Amino acid sequence: MALVAVLAAGGLAAGSASASGTQSAAAPSPSASLTYRCQFPAGPSVVPVSVSASVPAAGKTGKLIQPAGVSLTMALPPAAVSSLARLHYATLNAATRLTVSASQGPGGTSIVWPGITKHPVPRPAHGGLTLTTTGTVPSVTASSAGEVILTAAGISVTLTGGKAAVPAPGPASSPTPATSAQAAIPAATGAARPPLQVSCTLVPGQRATLGTVLVTGRAARAALHSADASPCPPLPPGGLKLNPRFPPPKPPPGSIVGSGPAPGCAFTAGYADARKLNGAVFLQPAFTNVDLFVRTVVNFDPKVNYAEFDNVAVLDFHGKREFPPSTATFLTFGFVPTTATIELMEHGTVNIFAVGPALQSNCKPHQPCDTIATVASRLSVRIVPGSVKVNGVPLDVGSHCETPQFDAILTGTSASNPPYNVVSGGPLSGMVTIPKFSNCGVGENLDPIFNSAISGPRNFNLLTQGPVCFVLGGGVCGKHGPVIPDPILHEVSG
Repeated sequence: MALVAVLAAGGLAAGSASASGTQSAAAPSPSASLTYRCQFPAGPSVVPVSVSASVPAAGKTGKLIQPAGVSLTMALPPAAVSSLARLHYATLNAATRLTVSASQGPGGTSIVWPGITKHPVPRPAHGGLTLTTTGTVPSVTASSAGEVILTAAGISVTLTGGKAAVPAPGPASSPTPATSAQAAIPAATGAARPPLQVSCTLVPGQRATLGTVLVTGRAARAALHSADASPCPPLPPGGLKLNPRFPPPKPPPGSIVGSGPAPGCAFTAGYADARKLNGAVFLQPAFTNVDLFVRTVVNFDPKVNYAEFDNVAVLDFHGKREFPPSTATFLTFGFVPTTATIELMEHGTVNIFAVGPALQSNCKPHQPCDTIATVASRLSVRIVPGSVKVNGVPLDVGSHCETPQFDAILTGTSASNPPYNVVSGGPLSGMVTIPKFSNCGVGENLDPIFNSAISGPRNFNLLTQGPVCFVLGGGVCGKHGPVIPDPILHEVSG
């Protein structure tokens, strides 16, 4: 039977679960002392890691198994600490993401245990450095009786700085924290300086068990759903995939390619111009599922100084990949008032490639060192049947008055005002070519009217992405999920 990972609503602790009778009290388990190989700017280093957690000894089918008291301690060797000196940080904060395998017989799932340092840690000039992170972690639910084994796997570490040791050379910082591609990583501490992401893999041949839970009871449903478990709908198994129509940039030689998926959701709203009609359609706020950092590329060579973060998004309007229907009124041919409702539909996933400097301190003076995000999607436009009125008179355009699919490429930059960042959001703009409509009209061909009035190049689009609300916590979340942004009305300057 499958295991299903479920986030505990409201940061549920093991004590409250025990009080409700869902599982036995958690007992401290011995720390797992493990060895990892981590990729630092100066190269790979072997890092001892200790993971401690209180895991219940027993549980019931269909009930939450909630680890508590989770902490992770990393002992960075002197060579790794020395390589961090180039970041110009006097103190360091750390956010860790430990991947944990939860297995039961031949089945299982993977979950992420997040953690952060409670206080900034001074970076020593010489010697090693110990970092300890703690956090509330997701629960696990077993659907059948048997042993549930929790095993440590890979670790992703995001290092952010507090006080700068020396002034970093380069252009003046943007008024917001997002001044580099690495600033796209959600730092739990909110540090304003560019963070560093380090990937660590478990050295083979170790026993990495963190706890074993004996589950008893009748077989439960194979899947559980909780409206309070997450602010975002669940992503498909394995997460979102990049759209192959829009391939990512080719990494520079010597780059470190990794992955650290972070699921979440956000709203996007804005305006789409119809150039020939000298007007714009207001696009209602669209709920968007995102899977950030599905591919990461970094190169700390000062001559290269490259960071790339590949992200995926899909629109979700009542289960359909489209914006909510939008209604607009134009003066067709300059004098005929025409009202219509359109659907802007998405085909495939949306790729977001954020490319910028790996280290802001390696940027050359008096030269741009900005992060550019390219948002590539495949869309089509459909006129909603029964929505068209010309001078107040209904016009039947049929049920398939629509364009073929077309590419829409928008960009955002950390140099704009306000800036764009894939985590905190901001403005995205670009020119779009609207192809010709077809199948318009009932009993008469209305295609030429729509094509002469709408179809053509250089239709300006200005969208505003809201901040991302992350499934595992962090980002900006309202009471019921992500917040809706206020659409920017004018083209931003860069």
